Amino acid sequence: MANNYDYIIVGGGTAGCVLANRLTADPAVKVLMIEAGGAEINDAVDSTSRWNELLLTDLDWAYMGPPQPGLGGRQVYSASGRGVGGSSNIFHMIHTRGRPEDYNDWAANGAKGWSFNEVLPYLQKLEGQRDNTNPTAGKNGPIAVTNAGDVGNPVSRTFIDACVEIGYPEVADFNVTNEGAGWHHVDIENGQRRGVYRSYYEPIKDRANLSVVTRAMANRIVLEGKRATGVEYTANGVSVTATASREVLVTAGAIQTPKLLMLSGIGPKEHLTEMGIKVLHALPGVGKNLHDHPLVIGPIGYLTDAAEPPRGNVTEVALFCKSSEEQPVPDLEICLVHRAPFGPKFFESVIKRVQSGQPVGNATELVDPHVILSLPGLVRPVSRGEIRLTSTNPTDYPVVDCNYFGDPSDLERTVDMIEIGRKIFAAKAFKEGLGLNELSPGPQVTTRDQLRDYVIENTGSYYHFVGTSKMGVDEMAVVDTKLKVHGIDGLRVCDASVMPTIVSANTHTTTVMIAERAADFLLGKA
Repeated sequence: MANNYDYIIVGGGTAGCVLANRLTADPAVKVLMIEAGGAEINDAVDSTSRWNELLLTDLDWAYMGPPQPGLGGRQVYSASGRGVGGSSNIFHMIHTRGRPEDYNDWAANGAKGWSFNEVLPYLQKLEGQRDNTNPTAGKNGPIAVTNAGDVGNPVSRTFIDACVEIGYPEVADFNVTNEGAGWHHVDIENGQRRGVYRSYYEPIKDRANLSVVTRAMANRIVLEGKRATGVEYTANGVSVTATASREVLVTAGAIQTPKLLMLSGIGPKEHLTEMGIKVLHALPGVGKNLHDHPLVIGPIGYLTDAAEPPRGNVTEVALFCKSSEEQPVPDLEICLVHRAPFGPKFFESVIKRVQSGQPVGNATELVDPHVILSLPGLVRPVSRGEIRLTSTNPTDYPVVDCNYFGDPSDLERTVDMIEIGRKIFAAKAFKEGLGLNELSPGPQVTTRDQLRDYVIENTGSYYHFVGTSKMGVDEMAVVDTKLKVHGIDGLRVCDASVMPTIVSANTHTTTVMIAERAADFLLGKA
């Protein structure tokens, strides 16, 4: 029958494109990939600096979370990629692996086989690093990895100099030395984004054994007893059921994956019963353990002279540092952004446009070439939230509750970052070299209490959602170490939702690694 496949991939985003590429390398294997968004990307995706134009468009799920008690009741807008390529189309192209300690912690806490040495071959498999700053970098992988410093902006160079001036070392490659300031390595080549769309999907999209259905919403995973046998989805208003003779692979991301599992009767018994869904397989951890890297807007500075336009991506340098020596790895990241649509009015405009459903657009009227800002992000958060259903309608958005600053230590460490950011902007490299003055929080903000209020009012999301189908062996684990859903045959989750804890870095590279390893599990190579 036409709707019979070996594998069905639910979600054509970052992980889904990787699996589609690897599984269809065998022409005898038939694969169906189901994607809620569209099949095409636009030239703003290929651009290294126009990612803001993609927000609130058809390429963004554009979630608005519930009021956050830790943020004084504020809601947080969260971008998430939609369409073939997923969040790989809208991320900032920063190529940071998780720290070895991150993966070793996974292995030590129930994810046996996922230590750094065991995942390293899969990190290398995806990497095509063009320079020699990392002796363990992959050289022949599909994703180009270049050094942002090769085309870097003088303002970014000044940021590194300022960090060195106040006592931090300069780092040549964050994937070798994880503490200090330096240029990011980025998924960019020849001035264009090299995400999974260009690197994994485009080369194989015309394979005869790959079928891709777009603008199709997965309604449920079809179960026969305790085995997944297919997927029911709706496309063009018509309900279709496709069958998978081998496995159903869910790669819909940390928000949509638990939603689909719960709609399919797999999840927390109490919540499913509350929603009127028949419990086919009770798994209390589905949707739990949601976490993200909270991000703060600022400090913001004003340069005497206009900054040059960005030459690469808009976040080409960063400082990784520790809030205390008790931290095993840096838990704080401060990025710099300059000469981009990030004037003081930009973020107010984004929220208003979210609420009205309007595209952000290029927002050129909000660009101030004198403005630079830091984006401090807490890369080892303690707070945990959850995904909950709002209805049984597959098209309805779930509740995305990240519970920002639910643990008070997250707030305190974020305030630490603002204090460090102010020291960077006050360094001679900036003050004397570029004539920088602080706009925000501003000279009137002098006490720790005032900075705490500033953080609460200006915290948002780095859009790094993980953990809602976590890997492990405890009662809250959803998948085992081969990414199989506990208690269900023929069903795996192969995306960022399986991370037991978030990596101390941007999450894109680790998500691709997870999908690469999942492909080898399926092909019997691991």
